Amino acid sequence: MLNIKFKNIFPSILFFIPIIPHIEIFGPYLHTDDLPVLIFTTLALIYIIKEKMFYLDLTGKYFLAFIIFLIFQNIYINQSALSSDIYRFLFYFVLYAFITNSKEELKDLNFPMILFIFLSTFSIISYLLEIDLGVDDYQTWSIGFNPSELDYLKGRTNGFQAGGPNSFADLITITAIYSLFKYKNSYALFIIPLSLIGVIVTYSRFSLIVLISFIFLKLIKEKLYIQLLGSVLILLISANSLGVYERFLNDDNNGISDRLLMLQASTEYYSESSIESKLFGNGSNQLIFQSENVYLYDEFDNNPYSYGPHNSFIFYLINYGLFGALLFILIFTSLLKKGFNFNPNFITVIVFLVLSMATDLLHNHSVAWLLYFAYFSYIKTGN
Repeated sequence: MLNIKFKNIFPSILFFIPIIPHIEIFGPYLHTDDLPVLIFTTLALIYIIKEKMFYLDLTGKYFLAFIIFLIFQNIYINQSALSSDIYRFLFYFVLYAFITNSKEELKDLNFPMILFIFLSTFSIISYLLEIDLGVDDYQTWSIGFNPSELDYLKGRTNGFQAGGPNSFADLITITAIYSLFKYKNSYALFIIPLSLIGVIVTYSRFSLIVLISFIFLKLIKEKLYIQLLGSVLILLISANSLGVYERFLNDDNNGISDRLLMLQASTEYYSESSIESKLFGNGSNQLIFQSENVYLYDEFDNNPYSYGPHNSFIFYLINYGLFGALLFILIFTSLLKKGFNFNPNFITVIVFLVLSMATDLLHNHSVAWLLYFAYFSYIKTGN
């Protein structure tokens, strides 16, 4: 049997995914950020096979049905049984089997908190010192500081992975809220200011709104009114000195209007699709959304890595159709068993789902794996 301590330690390698830049190792097949996934999957499969833990609850059966659907869809569309999307969901299925079949509840060894502190600190320091570490193979946003041409905005910070400042802010928000709801109330004294400033300097509007909302929820629930007042003061001072007001009041880079156009274009595209596409989808990596335009993936000349409709649910509906989207939703029905509660894993899943309404977060797998880690851990606790 694998040593119990080692069984708790090796899944922590997954927390390196968001801090490893996407750099090619072996052609288009292997990149640096794939390594933690490969190492975890190998060790997890050894453990699962050795311990003969193959039980599937209803969540697991829905998950398996969803993967089978993806395989048949990809065979029909691309004449291939495998795709990058299927590989990712197979990884999540191994994660499900490992977490839910383990005899003991998996310990996260404080890695979400460590990741939060590292990312927030990097965000703030790279903003203050204007640290630019260059781009990875996606060739989009720089790692660290990205200068702005706007008078009131010095620049925006980005993390180590694809998705730009918005996904970076999402990741800080998710790990901050998980930590805030997991640890004792005294930890809020440093989690709140660090997260607020770390997200503010990304200038991601929606992430900041979600972060503030859940901070207030936590403080009001615990009746921490002094900390609530302090949070408001930190927010007001930061907003006044860092150009946050202007960022919210101005559609400075057409960000809001572009999202509205993409939302309109994606909903119109789905509504005008054939019955077959409505029911079974177009498949992954088939379409690019840019403002009001919808392009075929292979015919798009620009960098295609960050062009989704900025709504993960509509993206899933277009990619997987009504049938696939319903299968995906069924995976998360265990959330409904106990209703709304303040378990940190439950709250983390809710934060993911809220953020996904205005981002392509569910398709950014350098962050999305945390959704499944939190959800399967929630199932395991029985809460």
